[in-house]
This record gives sequence, structure tokens and C-alpha cells, in this order.
Amino acid sequence: MREALRFLGALLLGLLLVGGTVGAGLFLLLQGEEGLARELLRVAQEKAFLLLFLGFLFALVLAALLHPLFLGYLAATRALGQEAEVLLANPGHRLRLRGPFELQALARLINRLAEEKEALEKEVEARIAEAKALLEREREVLGALIAHLPQGVVLANPKGQVLLYNPPARGLLGEGLGAGKSLFGLLDRGLLAHALALPEERFLAQGPTGPLRLQAVPLRGEAGFLLLLERPKEEGGLQGEALHALKDKMAGLKALVEVLEGEAPGALAPLLRQARATAEALSRLVEALKAPARAEEVRAEDLLPLLAEALEREAGLSPGFSLKEGAEGLLVQADTYALARGLAATLREEEEVFLEGERQGNLFRLTLSFPHPAPKPHPLLQEAVEAGLGSLWREGSRLHLLLPAREAPSTPLPKGPPPRAEVVDPAFLQVPEALEEAPLEGLLYTAFDLETTGLDPGKDAIVALGAVHVLGRKVLYQETFEALVDPGRPIPQAATEVHGLTWEMLKGKPKLEEVLPAFKAFLEDTVLLAHNGAFDLAFLRKVGVGEPPLVDTLLLAHLLFPDLKDHRLEALAERFGVPILGRHTALGDALMTAEVFARMVPLLKERGYATLGAVLAACQRLPLARLKY
Repeated sequence: MREALRFLGALLLGLLLVGGTVGAGLFLLLQGEEGLARELLRVAQEKAFLLLFLGFLFALVLAALLHPLFLGYLAATRALGQEAEVLLANPGHRLRLRGPFELQALARLINRLAEEKEALEKEVEARIAEAKALLEREREVLGALIAHLPQGVVLANPKGQVLLYNPPARGLLGEGLGAGKSLFGLLDRGLLAHALALPEERFLAQGPTGPLRLQAVPLRGEAGFLLLLERPKEEGGLQGEALHALKDKMAGLKALVEVLEGEAPGALAPLLRQARATAEALSRLVEALKAPARAEEVRAEDLLPLLAEALEREAGLSPGFSLKEGAEGLLVQADTYALARGLAATLREEEEVFLEGERQGNLFRLTLSFPHPAPKPHPLLQEAVEAGLGSLWREGSRLHLLLPAREAPSTPLPKGPPPRAEVVDPAFLQVPEALEEAPLEGLLYTAFDLETTGLDPGKDAIVALGAVHVLGRKVLYQETFEALVDPGRPIPQAATEVHGLTWEMLKGKPKLEEVLPAFKAFLEDTVLLAHNGAFDLAFLRKVGVGEPPLVDTLLLAHLLFPDLKDHRLEALAERFGVPILGRHTALGDALMTAEVFARMVPLLKERGYATLGAVLAACQRLPLARLKY
């Protein structure tokens, strides 16, 4: 529409110039020729309709002759500008010499500038590579070291987003673990916060793939924290309840022997003395037995502030606390996380409480004082105390907890973790709360593709899924997902010719419902990225996969290059210098889509589309966005 108005304006200006020139010529010719002027005026009045018709015909013929030249010149100019923008992302691209001579000369000049830009960028890249060589070697050593550790290791920023992890951590936390994803979706947020307050301790937790033992080590400053993970080891020995029962039975046996010694005949005295000696020996053996530890140990001076912080976080209660003299240096045996949860559940309705810790022999006594009768302990608190082989009771306005304790070793505990080498810049993942305002280079994407038995989402089935994570403009080749699926039906020859998969190749592969949980976990906390994504989403919606924001490189191509005709994935890859490998395989197309998108980001920013919301809004206005499958 805008081009048509520009053409009409140019045509009107041309007609005004022609009419003005003709009028000026007649005026000069008729100077001093009054008779001729009157005669011409009379003829013009008599032939006015014919003259208007001839003028209209002249304008129409002129418009027909100039229209293709004018619009073609505009289109060629716009196409040259749009293709020249590709040089921002791919300096190796060269413009085709087409259109008018002037535009061809301009294209030659742009190609020369692109050659110089490419040479300069290569020189800069070489210098940067030299500067980073030492750092890269250190990172490789660190990565190799972490990769071969038997423990799972995860490095996260202060928001819990993953910066680095090793294969054992992936095995412990499952497909949901990935660079840029949040740990809070995989592990209990409260437990992680609690573990960070006790970096020397290890805690039992329930992970996505089963129970595990974790240790959270905060890094200096605001760099985040390190998470150490491992499977809990099988504990030997007697359970606490069984040990208490055995001690009780031994005490009963000794009492029975004492009673029999006073009432039995003298002939049985030797046997009773032997029985008494045996009972005492067994009693000593039982006393030497210890139940397996079901709790961690924490210093008494750390326990009270830790519980106070947990109560403020979990129950909105700010208690006072004090530790009596003599209790310093005690190691208190307690599952501190379970104890904090139990106290929070017990005190949820309270407004005031005071915590006091004191030593009582080899035990630690924690007293909670209230301005009214003490509340009834919550079952969670009862369970946490009993799990640590402790006891609790109410006494008027006080609630007493008696916990096992021992003297702390004389060697001081380390004050904090040693300095670590920086591996990933944590600021790279600082994403605003509103997803629409998030910068394109600050988001985690999942580029994905499907292969199917046909083009009808209502009738056809998925036979392959492929995906890869993209962090900003970096394709994470180490984080890919690929699965072949048994569709349970023959595959039409037309579909096999596209992706090369036959039913014989897929028989015995997992069903789609077996693959979907891991695929959903891979997509979680990411923005979807696809080429012609409306087709793929139609199949995913049918199997219950949600529809988070989708960035479609097909729409982005129409947004960036509206006057270029070819927007196929292969054409975009060739335009941006992306190798075309594995075409029409799910993972191959996903990788190609990821690389094309990474090169589109600078062009989008140049056009003013710097945020995810701006890109999605611009794509929604395109006619192609209304296409439904």
C-alpha cells in the first residue's frame, strides 16, 4: 500500500511537470497572437471532453509504462538492503549482482566492505583466541576433573540456575537438569536454603530419580553455590527401635535371674550364677552396640541461629535465643531440616517464643518458652526428634527437646570453602522477572523438530523427536535430546522418502508415552524454538505437551527478509553459512534451526526487536502467523 501511494505521488508530480511545461510553451507561443489564442480557446471549449479523455489516456499509458520500472526498482533496492543485513551475522556472505546498473555498483562496493570486515573479524578472533588460550586450558582441566568425579557436581548462580554440571549429576537429577535451568524445580527449595546455611553437612533429599545425599557449598561473594550429590549408602547395624527393644529385654532377663537367685533351691545356685554372668556379659555387649546415625551433627552455637532463621522463613516468627555457658563446643545430633520443619509446623500460630539451649551431661536440651501453655507438638516435630534418638515433652509454658550430643573435636572446622576458579559468568543468566521483557540473548531456548508419518496431526503419529538447548546465541551441543518412536502402524512411502524411517526400523523402539516424560523435562523452563513450529505444535498439543512461548524461525525470516522469496530452512542455512547436515532428521533439523536463530539475533536487535515480547508481537502481525494445522 505504501509503495502504491508513493507511485501515485510520483505519477502526479510527473503529470504536473508535463502539464506545466506544455502550458508554459503555449503561453510563450501565443504572445501577440490574440486571434490565434481566441481560436485555440474556442476549439478547447468545444473539444473539452475529448481533450480530457486524451489526457486521462496519456496518464494511464504513462502509469502502465512506469509502474513496473518504479516498483521493480524499489523492490530491488529493498531486497539489496535486506540481503546486506545478513552480512552483520555472516560476513562471508556475498550479495548477488542483479538489478539496475547503479544497484550492481552498490552491491560491488558492499561486497568489498564485507571482505574487509570479514578480514578484520578474523584478525580480532585470532587475537581473542590467543588471549583465551590459557583460560580455555584451565577450563578443560577443570571440566575433565569434574567429569571424572564419582560424585555429582552442579555449579549454580544465586538464583539456582545451573551453570555447569557433570554426567553423574545428570544421572542423579534426570533429564530436567540442564544449563540455565533452575534447581528449584528438581530439589526442595527449603532444603537447599537450609543446606547452604550448613555447608559442612550432608542432607538426605528426594530427587527426581530417587533418594540422594547432597551438600551445598556457597561460593564467595554473590557467585552462587556448588552442589555435591551422591546416592545414599546402605547403613548397617541395628535400627534404633530394635536396639532399644533388645536393651529392654536384657534388663528383664537380668531382673529375672536376680529373682530366681532368691527363690530357687540351693542345687540350682551354680546354674543361676552362670546365667547371671552370661546375662551381664550379653548386657555389656548390647550396651556397646550403637544404632546407625539417622541425623547429622551440628555445633550447638550454630543450631540456635539456624533454627531461628528457619522459623522466620517458614513461619514468619522471629524468636529470641540464647545458649547457656558450657554448651559451646557440643556437637548435637539432629536432622536439622526435619527439626526446623517440625518446629515451624508447631509454632505456625504462635506470635512469641524464646529458644534456650543448655548442656545436660552428654545431651543437649533445647527449651522453648511461651507466654502461655506450650502448644502440642506437631507430628513432624515428634518424628524429627525420635529419628535423632531424642525425646520431647511439655511442662507448663515450656516445650523441652532432649537431643543426643558429644564433645566436638579439638581441631577447628574450616570457616569456608577455598576459592574456586570462575568457569561460567553468572551474569549471563540474569533474566528479568517478566519473560516478555527478557533480552533475546539472556534466555534459554529449546530448538526442536519432529518427524511424523504424515502431515495430518489428527491422524498421523510422531516417529522421531530431536532437540537441543540454546543459551542466548550459544548452541549447547552437549545438551541434546533424540528419540525414535514406534508409531504402532506402517509408515507411508511418501513419509519414508522424506525422513528415511521405516516401520521395520522403528519396531521395538519405545512408545511415545514412554518418551514424553523425558522430553517434557528437557523442554521445561525454556522457550521453544522451531522452524514452521505451527506444524510441530499441532502434534505436540495432541499428546498433551503444553504450549509455552514459541519463537519460529520461519516467521523471523519473513520479518527480516520480506522481499526475498526463499525462506526454507536450507535456504536460511546457506544464507547464514550454516552447514546443512542431517537434513530431515529430527536432531539434525533442530541443530540447524538453533544455528540459524543464533545468527538472526543480531539482525533482530538492529531492527529494534531486542526482547522476546517485541519479537513475538512482530511475528503475530505477519499473515503467515495465522496459519493453523
